[in-house]
Amino acid sequence: MTQVQKQLALDGVLAKDIIAAVVRSMRETFNVEVTADPPESGDGMVSLVGDISGIIGMVQQQLDGTMILCMTFDAVRDILPQVIGESVTITHEMAVDAVGELTNMVFGQVKTELNNREYQIKLGIPCVVTGKGHFVCQFHRGKYMIVPFHLAGHLFQVYVATHSVFAGKDAE
Repeated sequence: MTQVQKQLALDGVLAKDIIAAVVRSMRETFNVEVTADPPESGDGMVSLVGDISGIIGMVQQQLDGTMILCMTFDAVRDILPQVIGESVTITHEMAVDAVGELTNMVFGQVKTELNNREYQIKLGIPCVVTGKGHFVCQFHRGKYMIVPFHLAGHLFQVYVATHSVFAGKDAE
């Protein structure tokens, strides 16, 4: 008997998984609390603005996509002393490493939750893009969801875009 793979949807369930993973990772790693705003969804291209973005590809049998954690340097600078100490000067390289690790932790938890529900998601190797005020444009022809978070006066975002790789239809 063949097991049927569930098709990933950019819905409230995925948003809850993302929110839980971000809240848990920030609390356990940095001892800080974050709050989430309601997710925003749409079609087409979106530009995310930040200083450091962790980007990871995700693949399902007939779907590919991207997950991005986009933060400002100031947000990372404010939380990193919780881990490395108040007396250490936070460098750009430290912030990049922190966002890379946070990206791994958050999306690893999301993948685990999805795969526990038979989605069979695979994640790619993450990369980190940096630059003051950089923006990341996604050219997916499918759907996207952005979950905005607040951390001590800073806004950061988790973005997910998906694209069906069959018959030219967008993922639902």
